[in-house]
Amino acid sequence: MEYHVAKTGNDGALGTKEQPFLTISKAAQMAVAGDVVMVHAGMYREWVSPVNGGTEDARIVYRSAGDGEVVITGAEEI
Repeated sequence: MEYHVAKTGNDGALGTKEQPFLTISKAAQMAVAGDVVMVHAGMYREWVSPVNGGTEDARIVYRSAGDGEVVITGAEEI
């Protein structure tokens, strides 16, 4: 399965390219071994703790969607 995350998304959405999640954390809750999480451009201020792990043969892959810079930070905006 491929999940999408975008700053225009909604965590109540399906996580598809057309209906992305808002947070990486939501995608991390859904992803299982072999899944890919595509993170679209933007700054994501969150702490991500995946619920499931991948396996040596089927990893969970988090990657940039390639549509701009992706920044993941746990720091709060001042």
